[in-house]
Amino acid sequence: MTYSSAMSRRRNQVIELRLNQAEEMFALAQTDLFSEYRNYLTGVEYCISVLRSQRVPGTVRLQLSLPDGQLDEAQGERLALRRYCDQRISYNARERRAVRWGGVRSLWVGVPIVVLGYLLVIFEDRLVGRSGNIILDTTGWVLVWVGIWFPLDTVFFSPLGYGREIRALAHLRDAEISVTTWQPTTG
Repeated sequence: MTYSSAMSRRRNQVIELRLNQAEEMFALAQTDLFSEYRNYLTGVEYCISVLRSQRVPGTVRLQLSLPDGQLDEAQGERLALRRYCDQRISYNARERRAVRWGGVRSLWVGVPIVVLGYLLVIFEDRLVGRSGNIILDTTGWVLVWVGIWFPLDTVFFSPLGYGREIRALAHLRDAEISVTTWQPTTG
């Protein structure tokens, strides 16, 4: 399987895949594990990687190259690609909601830590006297930061990766697919 991608003048994203079998779009081909030509990504994973790594200005064109005997199987792969993308989009949407919900639930632990940190900062003078204690003051502010950082990070920033993948999958689902043949070389 050989991969490449290029931008055309019409502002379309073109992804070229040279596959030995149509199934390599979804499953890794059996090859020698020590071969330098081993691919560790399926065709779909490679396409998602290309689409996530850059902004897609227009439509996506997927150019598949298969050996002569595999062209009939490529017709079924078109429908399978659409179903795969739809299923993975719904999975990512559920995972994004789960991550956000996990961030909200982490407030059950975070808010008491924030309150404890604020109490240490507010009542520092009463606990150690007028001379102050930099360690107690700093510990209070660290507890405030630790208590609020994880929930906010989880609610706002962690789900962004799922959104990028959903956009890439939507582009891949609606891609124009062309299939050509290639002659395998035997040596």
